[in-house]
Amino acid sequence: MFPTVRFQPLALGLYLAISGSILAGCASYQPAPLNIKTLGQPRTGLSDFPTDADRPTLLRFALSHDPTLAAERAALHAAEQAQKSAHNLPALSLTLTAEYSRDADPQKPWLYGGALGIPLDIGARRQTRLTTADLAVVKARYALAEAAWRVRQQFQTAVVNVDMAGREAGIAHSLLDQRAAYLAVLQARVNAGEDARGLAAQAALDVSGARQALAQAQARHSQAIAALAHLLDTDPATAASLPAIAPSPLAEVNASEVTTRIDAALYARADVLTAVIDYDLAENDLRQAIAAQYPDINIQPGYTWERGQVKLPLALSLTLPPLDGNRAAINAAQSTRLAAGKTLEAVVRSTRSTARQAATAFGASLATARTVADSDLPAAREMAARTERMRTAGESDTTEVRLAQINATQAQLNALQAERSARMDRLALEDALHQSLDATDTLILADILAETATTEVHK
Repeated sequence: MFPTVRFQPLALGLYLAISGSILAGCASYQPAPLNIKTLGQPRTGLSDFPTDADRPTLLRFALSHDPTLAAERAALHAAEQAQKSAHNLPALSLTLTAEYSRDADPQKPWLYGGALGIPLDIGARRQTRLTTADLAVVKARYALAEAAWRVRQQFQTAVVNVDMAGREAGIAHSLLDQRAAYLAVLQARVNAGEDARGLAAQAALDVSGARQALAQAQARHSQAIAALAHLLDTDPATAASLPAIAPSPLAEVNASEVTTRIDAALYARADVLTAVIDYDLAENDLRQAIAAQYPDINIQPGYTWERGQVKLPLALSLTLPPLDGNRAAINAAQSTRLAAGKTLEAVVRSTRSTARQAATAFGASLATARTVADSDLPAAREMAARTERMRTAGESDTTEVRLAQINATQAQLNALQAERSARMDRLALEDALHQSLDATDTLILADILAETATTEVHK
């Protein structure tokens, strides 16, 4: 005979209401398909940029439209959601039992029971889980900062390349015209029997080389425009029509400032910070392995209806550690922590060495650029002007004037190349330090990261 269960209307309604609320609170799967054909297309046009856009404005624009930065923001949000989830209690277990036997009591053959498994989420096990989630959030923040720094470096590199390649193309065009004029003068002298044909042949080769140099400079300028367009999420034609962007001014960095910035780099470089997090994670894994030496405890309160009698049992469930007392896992965790410590030491040493080398290279290239610009280039221009005055006075001819003009233009090209080397070495130094030597860029990066933190708080 089955036990008679009577449901009162109020109780039945309450049961249905609770069941409906539970079902309504369950999340449902919502697909979010992506079409790769529409991804990656430029999304901004010329009207989206301010008419007086300068370098800081465009840097902010690039940071706000970079897909990698958006992906890191999403990863940070996911880590923060996982951090919240880690604070929840572990899942409970419910065991239901039923038994039928007429031997004990033919009139009441049924036994019903239920037990709720409640794991004790306390001590080192809970703390290690929370610590792992917290470190994952910190690591995601470091990844976001690194992504923002990468965008800044790529933007500054593109700005330097656009400016340098554009100026180089203009100088190369002037050099080509001057070499062509020099060739025409030499060809006329050869035709008149005043010079050997070898000089004209060499001049013709120089014209060919100047034409190739001009084509290469124009190609570099187009590539730099395309790189800038990619960072601004627009097309190359729009990027080319933007106002000219001047690179950051070059400034010398003294030795004491370099030392201070190298010390600060240990707290700015993503590889150092990631190595620190990896060491903390290894330390946390060791704590977890040590905690696993002890049994996992679950309390199981229950309810049993046994042939007319109600019983309230209470059970204690223990999940025992491995037979070796978890020594193998502890030894592995200790080895992992040791390896993480060695990795952190190597990264710190490499950071200091790389920064010092970059500082030395930047100092040397900046000195060379200043020597060429302040000494070699004025001397070549003065020589060209003196030769022009001598021709006016009848002491020189057109051939010498053309050659002096070519030398002055070549010196201008050499000064530009020295400046490019200095600017690239400056970017390399900033990358080694993960610190901008431009205070404006530093503020922009700080604002972008602060905006992300504010957005996550509001969420």
